[in-house]
Amino acid sequence: MKYYIASDEKNLKQVKSLIKKLTSKGFTCVNDLNLIMNDEKNQITDGIGEYEKKGIEEADFMLIFLTAGKGNLYELGYALSLNKKIIVYSPEKDNYHINKKSIFHNLPEVTICSGTFYKLVKLIHTLSPNGSEKDSLHLK
Repeated sequence: MKYYIASDEKNLKQVKSLIKKLTSKGFTCVNDLNLIMNDEKNQITDGIGEYEKKGIEEADFMLIFLTAGKGNLYELGYALSLNKKIIVYSPEKDNYHINKKSIFHNLPEVTICSGTFYKLVKLIHTLSPNGSEKDSLHLK
């Protein structure tokens, strides 16, 4: 399965670790941060908007790693308009405090997960065709 990951630069180390873990489990990141960071000729960064838009379109689901910048709300909105499955993840539950989350995080298409990468990967496996998509996740 392909996924799009949205995050803030502050989480870069953790996000890279998560991408590596998900890749080892057979998932493909459509907007791999390593490509953007190593883009010496600015081929990707010159057309970053189109690159990100295409990534959201081809992804099977979106993963938002909190804390994320305000740009993630645009990404979230676009993913919702395409009826994508969305997981909002944070290692800490504090990020879900009412003053820190978006009203869109309350939609039934959005699943919230906090805790370890293990817990997140287990949840993501329920999305894959080989996993059993659980009704309790409210994913469409």
